[in-house]
Amino acid sequence: MTSKQTSKHTKADTASGGSWWSDRWDGDARKRLLACLLCGLIAAGSWWAPGTGTFLRKMERMLRDSIAANDMRLAPREDFVFLGIDNASLTLDGLDPKVIEQNPTLTKMAQGWPLDRSVYGEAIDRLAAAGAKLIIVDLVFPMAASDEEDDAFAAAIARHRDKVVLASAFMGQAEGNEKTVTQVVEPTEKLLGPLENETPSGFVNYWPHPDDRIVREVEFSKTLSEANNQPRHPDDHVFVAMAVAAARQLGKDPEPEGKRARFRMARFKGKNVDEVYEPQSIYRIFVSDDWKHKYKQGQYFQDKVVIIGPAAPTFQDAHDTPAGKVYGAQLHLHVLGAILEDAWYQEGLLGDGKVLWLMMCFLAFLVACPIVLGWSRVLPLFLGLLAVVVIWLSGYLLAGDHTYALIAGVPWLVTTSSGIFGSIIWQAMTERARRQQLHRHLQRSMSPDVADAIVKAPEGYYTAASGNRKQVTVLFADVRGFTERSELQDAGELVSQLNEYLGKMVEVIFAHGGTVDKFIGDAIMATWGGLGGRPAEQFAEAAVTAATEMLEELAKLNEAWAKKGLDPFKIGIGLHHGEAVVGEVGSEQRTDFTVIGDAVNLASRIEGLTKMMGLDLLVSSSLVNLLSDTSSWLNVGEVRVKGRGAGVSLYTYVTGVPEQRELFNAALDLFRVGDLCTSSETLAKMDVEGPLSGVRNFYLQQIKLSEIDAKTPSGWDGVIKMDSK
Repeated sequence: MTSKQTSKHTKADTASGGSWWSDRWDGDARKRLLACLLCGLIAAGSWWAPGTGTFLRKMERMLRDSIAANDMRLAPREDFVFLGIDNASLTLDGLDPKVIEQNPTLTKMAQGWPLDRSVYGEAIDRLAAAGAKLIIVDLVFPMAASDEEDDAFAAAIARHRDKVVLASAFMGQAEGNEKTVTQVVEPTEKLLGPLENETPSGFVNYWPHPDDRIVREVEFSKTLSEANNQPRHPDDHVFVAMAVAAARQLGKDPEPEGKRARFRMARFKGKNVDEVYEPQSIYRIFVSDDWKHKYKQGQYFQDKVVIIGPAAPTFQDAHDTPAGKVYGAQLHLHVLGAILEDAWYQEGLLGDGKVLWLMMCFLAFLVACPIVLGWSRVLPLFLGLLAVVVIWLSGYLLAGDHTYALIAGVPWLVTTSSGIFGSIIWQAMTERARRQQLHRHLQRSMSPDVADAIVKAPEGYYTAASGNRKQVTVLFADVRGFTERSELQDAGELVSQLNEYLGKMVEVIFAHGGTVDKFIGDAIMATWGGLGGRPAEQFAEAAVTAATEMLEELAKLNEAWAKKGLDPFKIGIGLHHGEAVVGEVGSEQRTDFTVIGDAVNLASRIEGLTKMMGLDLLVSSSLVNLLSDTSSWLNVGEVRVKGRGAGVSLYTYVTGVPEQRELFNAALDLFRVGDLCTSSETLAKMDVEGPLSGVRNFYLQQIKLSEIDAKTPSGWDGVIKMDSK
């Protein structure tokens, strides 16, 4: 069916009541939709599969982490200070020994780790006196030290109990049969003080994700039962996180009962997360010059929240977060800031597996349905899939950036895209099966290359088949004396030889992009450019290359046939480039894709002249003018064929024999100006057995037929007129 017929058919369907929906709701559409839903359900179920589920959840974490890692909207609090027990504080290498000797606290610090506990008491007293709002000690003291140390430390805590928060921790302890039981390790009773006025404390633990060991959430509270993977009992004592205990001291209660949340981290734009709340060496608050100048006699700590904690690699107190690695004390400050600022990410659709599953399936159907039904080709479906991915990811990132909502992006995206991808696979398989079926059908009635063009680009074929004028290159090849041979040679033997010849010639034509238009007995008609797609120069080069290779392959065939005792074939090839009408020609029962017009007729006439001129190959000047290299092409004159008013200049391919070429060119020039006698004398000097002997004899015959003497015939134009086809 041609494109015009298809157009009429479509219009008729529309006129008879067809609609956009009814046109698409056909059997193929239903199958695409079924494939979409099936793949969507498989993808949704893969969320709980052991292998793929783990991978998808990892992708979900990575997507959420990318939002957290690039979130710069929460500004660090200026009232948070981290006094770190760093390498400089442990070694005091940068201090003058005299300064250390004159300062009792520095002298105690110079004794090395663990630090004398009275040092912490001195720090609490100094910071409290400077007006610090809260002092958090991120160190666990579960066992007693010397009485002198503990008394000094406890006394300092007692003096400022409303400003101090101590640390506790959940720690695993081995029991019988190597079973590990989690216990709570708290500060000693002396440090905690009396029960009715106990020093606030909170656990320092953060539980990273078991797969990647990244801390993303804070648990506000925990019981021993929960720490040992048991359900919480109503009578269990509830322990709170250190950040929660600190927030309560500052008047902010996050209502931690059983709550856990994903906290946002404060950031400086253009800086890493470990540069937020960067540790300052704790020993500097005991150095007189630093206290006076750096801390302005303590005014620096006025109304500040100060945390004292490890800040050296030897403590192994660093934690991986989505934004990077930070010390434990820094992590406490980030969480405390999140509590005070209500800076949390809202988790979405991850708690109830059934709800998530239903939502994914519904979304896959909702988003994929119009895409699958709207387009029936693979490329539009694929572009629709890309659009879904881009739009969904953009919406996901925008939601995280502007609403702090982290929804389950990966399962939804995987389910939806898998559904669309399933329909793409189904459609691709369907189209491939149809193309193969169509290809097999078309090859029965037309050239395989035309069949390939129809299958690969049916729209382009329909456009060409409807009838167009195009510049094409036409080749005719004919076997010399075939009719006479058919009367003498065994029919079966001749047909077998002819089929072998035609098979090899067609193979060469196809190899150079030509179209075998038809076989006319033993003759071949081939074209280049009928289906378009490339410049005319490329088609001309391909046609000429094919013609020369056809002659080379024929020589090989003749050599093989000679060994079998078979007579050789001799062929003539004519080529012309010009305008022709391209399209499907025929009846309702049978059509052929062909080219018709003057270019075809002239190419046939040129092929006929090869026999008269004794040449294997003749091409027109219109074709030679398109070639990049014309050095080996010899002009053999201008001929006016029957049925055509204008003459056509012809060329043949000749290599070597420069003397013969010069003689022929001279003779041809004399022939054109009408000096036929001198031309005949020059032709007589040429080799009677050389590659140009045939065209030599042709011109001698033309001069003889002129029946003239030395005078130039009247009306002479140098063009040979051919009255026969």
